[in-house]
Amino acid sequence: MTAADPLTEAPPAATPEQAAEILRTHWGFDGPLTPLGSERDWNAGAGEVVLKLQNPGDDDAVVEFQNQAMAHIARVDPDLPVMRVVAALDGRTSVAVQLADGRRSLARVFTTMPGRLADPEELDAGSAFEWGATAARVGRALRGFFHPRAGYVIQWDIRRAPRLRAAVHRIEDAEARSVVTTVLDRYDATVLPVIDGLRHQVLHNDLGIGNVLVDDRVRITGIVDFGDMTHTALACDLAVILADVLEGRADLLELSRALIAGYQSVTVLEEGEAFLLGDLVATRLAASVAIAAWRSQLHPFHLSSTHRSPDAGPLRSLALLSDIGLEEARAAFEEMALDTADAGALPYRSIPTSELVRLRRATLGPAPLTYDEPVHLRSGRGVWLHGADGRRYLDAYNNVPVLGHSHPAVAAAVSAQMRRLNTNSRYLHEASVALAQRLLPTHTAPFDRVLLVNSGSEANDVARRIAAFVTGGDGALVTAHAYHGVTEATTELSPEGWPEGFSPARVGLVPAPPSSQATIEAAVAGLTTTLGAAFVDCSFTSDGILGPAPDYVRDLQTATRRAGGLVVADEVQAGYGRTGAHLWSYAACGMEPDLVTLGKPMGNGYPVAAIVGHSRHIDGFITATDYFSTFGGNQGAAVAALAVLQVIEEEGLVARAAAVGAVLRRRLDALAAGHPAIVAVRSWGLLAGVQLSSPAGPVAEALRRRGVLVGTTGPAGDVIKIRPPLVFEEGHADLLVGALADALAAQRAGRE
Repeated sequence: MTAADPLTEAPPAATPEQAAEILRTHWGFDGPLTPLGSERDWNAGAGEVVLKLQNPGDDDAVVEFQNQAMAHIARVDPDLPVMRVVAALDGRTSVAVQLADGRRSLARVFTTMPGRLADPEELDAGSAFEWGATAARVGRALRGFFHPRAGYVIQWDIRRAPRLRAAVHRIEDAEARSVVTTVLDRYDATVLPVIDGLRHQVLHNDLGIGNVLVDDRVRITGIVDFGDMTHTALACDLAVILADVLEGRADLLELSRALIAGYQSVTVLEEGEAFLLGDLVATRLAASVAIAAWRSQLHPFHLSSTHRSPDAGPLRSLALLSDIGLEEARAAFEEMALDTADAGALPYRSIPTSELVRLRRATLGPAPLTYDEPVHLRSGRGVWLHGADGRRYLDAYNNVPVLGHSHPAVAAAVSAQMRRLNTNSRYLHEASVALAQRLLPTHTAPFDRVLLVNSGSEANDVARRIAAFVTGGDGALVTAHAYHGVTEATTELSPEGWPEGFSPARVGLVPAPPSSQATIEAAVAGLTTTLGAAFVDCSFTSDGILGPAPDYVRDLQTATRRAGGLVVADEVQAGYGRTGAHLWSYAACGMEPDLVTLGKPMGNGYPVAAIVGHSRHIDGFITATDYFSTFGGNQGAAVAALAVLQVIEEEGLVARAAAVGAVLRRRLDALAAGHPAIVAVRSWGLLAGVQLSSPAGPVAEALRRRGVLVGTTGPAGDVIKIRPPLVFEEGHADLLVGALADALAAQRAGRE
């Protein structure tokens, strides 16, 4: 027979006497029947079995599809608590019967499963994890199964969402109707163009609260209904569970993480599936609201026990996602999926924030955290960082992930290399040589040597040793509030962090720009030891973000060479295209250095650094000191650095830094024009400083509360330091400046 729509077709009607007669005649079971709820069928319990009278809209092939799927699961994963079909006395798995209204229905009998239906509010992280893992096991068991009727149209398949528009007008509440329409619009724009390219298979498609039984500990004891099973996108299965199991809960996002982690402990989502997951969840909730409104009018005397009215759980969940913002919610689900994809392989456990603060101090000591209220991070992607509390932060501060957090090209390169080899750099390997060959042509000076080390501090430390070897001088020049590292030698080069009273005799301080040549010459002349090198960050980041200053750099370079010293360009903060004018800030301001040090962004988060220079300076140092860094330039580090250079070129990130940096500067200038608290705005590409009339710390804290991370800098700590990953976009600049405007307005009004 030809199937009708089981959601349009009225549910079967049977008296208890008629149902008992069907059960006794065809299966030989006798006893009282207890009616059970169903959206579109007629179910009743009879001791050890359950009788189902199928909706007349389901044809024989659909019912056989469901029966064969259950049998397949029992063979593939017999430990799954899935109900079993009980054959009739004549061996058939379903029997056609005539209903009282003259319609035909297929009767089936199943084994009774232990347990009860759960209340959504009972679930905790443990039970949510198990629910997700069990659902994934069912999906895995069905992976190799197919049936000719697997693709039949059922409205509960999220892929059928566009058909829901015909029911939207039936939603009585105008606000609910608007939210559902918005969700469907997002589906059409975001999901529909790509969902057919995702993994598809036969899926249960409805492992929600109404179809799963649990024990007193809310652990799953039975899966009791396959009525919505269909061939659809794999990600829809998880979306259905997230929407239905957690519907209406205020902590939906928090428990979603546990449920997603459970699912991915069995089946890991692909990146495209993770990207769509949030929109699929919202679409399932919209379907629940729309279908409930439609069916309540279509069949007003058959209210569903498992799909409630539009003002129940699904609508509360939709309201929650709308309050967060549907795009923000999508990003949160994507982050949770990506974050939990390999959680099982991580050799540490998640710890609540307050306990983590205590344990950190007890084990790592009193090293300061960036904010008064610590930011506890779980993962990051692009310009976004994701907190343990579910918050998403716009990262406008970190230059280490120059390509953005967790860039797939770097992750893939490092993972592939780590699976092969990562060992002592005294052995021959192509990666370090390839990196040196790739780095050298990017420099404007005729460099021919690269020394690979592990950090920017180590690079500056070694550069100071090379300068001392070449010149015979152990003195150094740095700008008045510079930062060049944390080793003993580079701490001397970092007046930003000098404790009170500390003033190393070998280091002279040069006033930051703008300063006259005479002032610079005086600082050089004031050294009490022979000058070995001047260290210059051409962006003068720690001095308050003062670059570019080509005249100052030229004067300092001239004075240094006249005194017999080498010029070291420290590119740890301003390098890798941040200025938007060149890959290296020294080249953009006309410096001709003897050595260049690289660090933080070089590996996009993987520890790797370098000293680049002339063989006439470096080779003699290596030979005379027997210099070597055991792990500097290890294979994992080298491939990370190679991937960074490749992505910068392929994605045009230097030009992008210039373009987005110009937009950011215009936005900041416009803001400054209306805020007396802003003393000055200085920028160079995607490095910007906003100098305030008071310490910048409180404003940075206020920005954190608004989901934006920045730093502070300058001798007086009065400069907001903006130094985002180079994948920052114009929209991110707008978010940043909007949050800064709000924070300054709140401070001015005394609200913060």
